[in-house]
Amino acid sequence: MTYTLRQNVYIEANHEPITVEDVNENNVPSSTLQRFIDSAQGAAIGVAATYRHDCSLSSLAFATLTRALVVDFSAADKQNQQQQKKKKNKGQEQNPPIVRGRALIQDQILCNPAIQLYGYRIDRIALGLYLDLSLRINAAVDILSVSICDRRSLEATMDALGGELILQKQNVKILFAQREGDATAKDVVLQAWAACRAVAFPYMESKFTRISRIATDTMLDAHLSALAKISRDAEILESLKPTTVVNNVKDDLSISTAGILNLECTRFRTRVMKNSDQVIHIETQNRDGLEKIEGRVQRTNGRQAYIDVQSAVQASSKVLRVTTIGKEDLTAAESHKESVVLNALQGTITLTHYPFFCSIWAPSLKISWPPQTEGASNTSFVYDPSGTLNYSQYEAVERILSQADRDRVLLIQGPPGTGKTTVIATSVDSIIKTGHRDRTVWLVARSNVAVKNIAEKLDKVGFREFRLLVSKDFHYDWHEHLYERLEHCFIRSDMFGGGPVAVSRLLLDTRVILCTLSMLSNPRIEEITRQVPVQTVIFDEASQIEVGDYLPLLQRFQHSLQKMVFIGDDKQLAPFGQDDVRKLRSVFEFPHLRKQAHFLDIQSCRFLDVKRGQEQKAGHSWINLEEILMVIHLARIHYAQGKRFRIITPYDGQRTNVMLTRCKISMIVCTNRDFVTQGEAASTLVGKLVVAMGPDAWLDAHDVIDGILSMLHWILYYMAIVYVILGVRRCHEAHRTVDPPVGHLGVKVAP
Repeated sequence: MTYTLRQNVYIEANHEPITVEDVNENNVPSSTLQRFIDSAQGAAIGVAATYRHDCSLSSLAFATLTRALVVDFSAADKQNQQQQKKKKNKGQEQNPPIVRGRALIQDQILCNPAIQLYGYRIDRIALGLYLDLSLRINAAVDILSVSICDRRSLEATMDALGGELILQKQNVKILFAQREGDATAKDVVLQAWAACRAVAFPYMESKFTRISRIATDTMLDAHLSALAKISRDAEILESLKPTTVVNNVKDDLSISTAGILNLECTRFRTRVMKNSDQVIHIETQNRDGLEKIEGRVQRTNGRQAYIDVQSAVQASSKVLRVTTIGKEDLTAAESHKESVVLNALQGTITLTHYPFFCSIWAPSLKISWPPQTEGASNTSFVYDPSGTLNYSQYEAVERILSQADRDRVLLIQGPPGTGKTTVIATSVDSIIKTGHRDRTVWLVARSNVAVKNIAEKLDKVGFREFRLLVSKDFHYDWHEHLYERLEHCFIRSDMFGGGPVAVSRLLLDTRVILCTLSMLSNPRIEEITRQVPVQTVIFDEASQIEVGDYLPLLQRFQHSLQKMVFIGDDKQLAPFGQDDVRKLRSVFEFPHLRKQAHFLDIQSCRFLDVKRGQEQKAGHSWINLEEILMVIHLARIHYAQGKRFRIITPYDGQRTNVMLTRCKISMIVCTNRDFVTQGEAASTLVGKLVVAMGPDAWLDAHDVIDGILSMLHWILYYMAIVYVILGVRRCHEAHRTVDPPVGHLGVKVAP
């Protein structure tokens, strides 16, 4: 299909019409390509792309000053996707085959050394070409890189196109603000043409010359695959951000003498925020009837939002509805990640030289680890004076303290109740009390609440030599009550800065910092990280963190980072956003990392095989006399030793869950081995736990009777918690509640 198009980007109107040829990838005539290439002046060609709703690349537009070529690409079919799934090797994405039309485009345009490509967000185009079409690109220029403004802003786009004075601003804003799947062929032709036109301005030529070129044709597959996956996941998550949010606010308002409208928000998640491209729609009720007002956020302060409105508002008006129109800006962490990917493509940073990047995304490459902290030793000193750690916890702490290269990237996995927080607290205490005086620890989680919980648990066990960094936006006027117990260690983000002396007074020589992962992208944190270098980083609830979110940290702290520890359980919460993007991964989804993971035991769980136990009906409930006798015997042993214990009979699913997840020290489950491994209970939580613990977790009833239970004395030193399953066959009936047979036990039953 051939048609002509006139530009509406630049104010000057004396440009020739653009002749556009639109072809399918399966029918790209060589003559069409040659006509287009011949029209290029100075070998400069603009390029732009359209994307489907799943963010895959759907078409490319190439443009000179007089001609444009649009190439439409077919979506990957289900059969091809299934074939790729079978071909996956070592967790890396496999690319689709290169068909003839694609190869022609790559050879004559994308990788033609005589052609220079210029494009808007060409980093995304380059990665889309590789991920979706198996195509490479050579010597491409990201035109947004000429601007010092936020590259997602209208100001950056206008800088890249030659400056606001020569542009039709509103048309530029509309043209470059298309959502996934909304841009038309004509839109991308104009985007590509505008990029080509910008290069033709003499005063822009020198600016573009200074920009590093993107050349994916020289990059390693492992490197490029990782960048493409990180970038695509981020794009999909961004595309899912809402463009309309109803803000919860109080119904009264106030107006300043300057005409600024003041609203008070009532819900943190739907609060009014200051964003560059968002508009606030306010519906009010006054004595004259309904009124609709439009404005932009001037500033926010806690719950208060100050709106610069475009019309007069009556002070007596009542607010009926407030709606934010437009997608929110990228966070500092999201912008930082995008910047790292761009810099890696431009070759200004080389991620394959970063050992932690290679350990996660490119393990086949040679890894050169940074030297250890000066004066540090590989010797581990676990500080556990109370002796509360079980064996698997002790080993986990040893590996966290270790500075051996094999433990530089360490995964520690354990379901609820395995003492993950105990491991964190003991590790931190050990590093501070027995480690090198310059060694630092950063405890990081995805959410503010998760970080706060770590701080409270450290405080509870008596460790208070840490500082907790919290965003003002989260704390002030919203969640101050959550931090009342932590005022002694609290540093809010508006307290950052002020120079080395001021920061030193806040830190007070602490070597342990707690914060969210996104906080490490805050530009104002620099002085804190200078005084407390980011060396050992322990990530709690790491299964909830999408692996690409670590990229800013790896780049920013490449010179100080010594060790990364990921603690979590991928069987529980998945990475945030996986409900919408199924392919999101945490570090626990990388086989080569998981293979080296350390698994925490289920709090010294043991199973006691009561071979001859039989259920019997007793009134409205059930009893198992053999198990009762065994439990009484265990109770006598623990009572004689002066140990605390509880007996639970979990006849329903809820109590079973409590039994498995709330145990603090240890538990013994009395049941029949065949029944929970081969019988009806094999599919229950208990049955799955039996498989996870393995055969070594089983005790024989005769062992207890003969006194061999004393071998477990170190496990049960502080507390023995005995859980009994009386009639396990009913335990998996989650909706049936049966009262435990208290009268038959003669010991206290804990509900």
